[in-house]
Amino acid sequence: MLTFLNALMTTTSFNLPARLRVVAGLVPWGSSVADIGSDHALLPLYLVASGRSPRVIVVEVAPGPYRRALAAVTGAGLTGRVEVRRGDGLEPLRPGEVDTVTMAGLGALTQQEILAARPEVRRRLRRLVLQPQGQAGPLRRYLAACGWRLLDEDLVYEAGHYYFIMAAVPGVSPEYSDLEWELGPLLLQKRHPLLAGYIADKMEKLTAAVRELGRSQRAAARERREELQRLLLQLGEVSTWLQTAARS
Repeated sequence: MLTFLNALMTTTSFNLPARLRVVAGLVPWGSSVADIGSDHALLPLYLVASGRSPRVIVVEVAPGPYRRALAAVTGAGLTGRVEVRRGDGLEPLRPGEVDTVTMAGLGALTQQEILAARPEVRRRLRRLVLQPQGQAGPLRRYLAACGWRLLDEDLVYEAGHYYFIMAAVPGVSPEYSDLEWELGPLLLQKRHPLLAGYIADKMEKLTAAVRELGRSQRAAARERREELQRLLLQLGEVSTWLQTAARS
């Protein structure tokens, strides 16, 4: 059995995308996990095969992903340690059944809605590990409003996209500026090496939006243009700070 699990871990790790490897690394050793929206169950299989988690519950709401996850778990021979359940978000979970929830690849708003729908489950968790699609700032703010503080953050560049990954634990969150909420306060504190590239990419998109808004004479467009110009200025200052810090 040990040889089989080692082989499975090596195979799964090889196929595990970089962003999921980071998610896995933020899961505490020995924790019981629920992975929401797992699809092919790569992350749960890796968590169990690597020994990081003794038990993982996979939750899928759509029939296709549910069947794929079930087939992957059955094929790996790990049905005793990875359970696949059909349901929406945290709905199939009992309060206290797991101590960690992971969500990777779902939209930031979807993740927020999932956490908001079952507060009785959320309140019994000890860690959240989230990789949202889209803007991560509103999700960070939501976590703070619900009594969670950021424990760690990472940024991954994969297949032409930047992915934010955050780990949060129950606690009072510090106050952050709008820009810190947007970029990731812990990423800024760490001067994450990929943050400058993310900011450059964001500034390019904002510059194009400012140029497009400049073609309109509407008051709302002018106000939005000025707002984006202020944001560009702030991002430029952060970018300069990061570059200076990297040279020192």
